[in-house]
Amino acid sequence: MCALVVQSCELGRLMMSDNDIQAVPVARKLTTVDSVVNWQLPMLVVLFVSVIFVAIKTVVHRHESRTLFMQLQVLEKERDKLSAQWSRLKLEQGTMLNQVRVEQNARWELGMQMPKTSEIKMIREPAKKSFLVVEKLDAQNVSKVIVGE
Repeated sequence: MCALVVQSCELGRLMMSDNDIQAVPVARKLTTVDSVVNWQLPMLVVLFVSVIFVAIKTVVHRHESRTLFMQLQVLEKERDKLSAQWSRLKLEQGTMLNQVRVEQNARWELGMQMPKTSEIKMIREPAKKSFLVVEKLDAQNVSKVIVGE
């Protein structure tokens, strides 16, 4: 290392004794480059470690991001497959509920047939009597209408 030496001389305190003023020099203080670097070295180490830490965190973050993106693509493919299957099932349901198909299955699989005209009976409900109740209150001008069967 470079041994640059800067000499500084300071005058110490003034000592007064018996009306004599006497200057007492304080010990000379040498300032070197090594003494300045003493506080910079730990700071440099801390900065180096923090840069390495941030670099590692960046790599880990990118890896997690890529992993999550791959999972997203797999899930989107699965969603597309399920959507296509849902469409096929809805189409099949519409086909199965078609009136012509229901009638064909009833005839062939269950052995059912349309009844003859003489076998058809009409059932009618007896007519119900209806009534209407109307009330009018003069004090409040409120009317009440009840329609029943």
